[in-house]
Amino acid sequence: MDKSRVNDMERLNQWIGGAIKRGAVAVLTHRNGDMDTVGSACALANIIGPSARACGTHLSTMAKTMVSETGADFLILDSKSPTWPRNLGGIIIVDAAGPNQPGIDLPAVPKCIIDHHSAGESFELEASDLEINWDTCSTAEIIQLWAETHASSRIDNQSRMLLLAGIITDTGRFRHANAAALTAAGRLADAGEIDFSGFVENMESVKLNHSQRVAITKALSRVQTLDIGRWFLSHTKAGTNEGIVARTLITAGADIALVCRKLQGETRLTARASRGATQEGVHLGDLMQKMVLRSGGEGGGHAGAAGWTGDIHHADATSGFIALLMSTQGDVENGS
Repeated sequence: MDKSRVNDMERLNQWIGGAIKRGAVAVLTHRNGDMDTVGSACALANIIGPSARACGTHLSTMAKTMVSETGADFLILDSKSPTWPRNLGGIIIVDAAGPNQPGIDLPAVPKCIIDHHSAGESFELEASDLEINWDTCSTAEIIQLWAETHASSRIDNQSRMLLLAGIITDTGRFRHANAAALTAAGRLADAGEIDFSGFVENMESVKLNHSQRVAITKALSRVQTLDIGRWFLSHTKAGTNEGIVARTLITAGADIALVCRKLQGETRLTARASRGATQEGVHLGDLMQKMVLRSGGEGGGHAGAAGWTGDIHHADATSGFIALLMSTQGDVENGS
């Protein structure tokens, strides 16, 4: 670990210690509630101890399943009227680098932002705040490194499984993992004597209720395809579980999958890319940040997985993304 990251871990440890002295610590997820943000929040709160609690406005299907199976503590907050502890000493915001991503108004207490990608608009930081943003495959890796460095005796199997699930999902089941992510996952599995293949298989078999299955089937039945030069795009609308729909489209042979969903009055784009597409120049996180410049809202992510949320019609959002992707195709062909 290089010196700057060592210093970041020390600063994070000092910030957590100061927050605990002031009172309770809320570990807040982003509003989409995916496995990396939820796993990171639950593991971090568990390792910090009784003073901390993981919370957020939403749990994805995968995250809800893992929280249930591991027995993790997660508090669902009312996005319009959240209830905070009276003696709140600080808020740690995980996997959300922008002020709109938590989907909730924050109280005036010191905050710590831990993330691994940019999100366009940044938080306004005070002297008492801390921001750590590393170029890693997942936020879970940052939480894991802090725990291994400063709280190794408090890492239990619940935390290991939550962090491992975060790494697995944010790397697209390791399709987009680098050596550091693979090594981190290996340490978690070895230390907890976790049956790695069984763990991944269990994650793949998320139980869906009848209405979710119907919604996913409908989304798959209205898939449209587009040949964009060297890339094959599949896109559709979904009412729920857009991540599962997008992953299914990639498994079915798409180079890039785009799923549009209307959520709480806003349009949400969820995109996934194959390993081959990212190696050929596709970076979905960059495309979603360009969507912010084009249409406002919030967007960002990784090369192989990203999202955008904004207040425009779904057809405009989809066509905007396709236009940006076509522009990327031209840039790749021109060698820029």
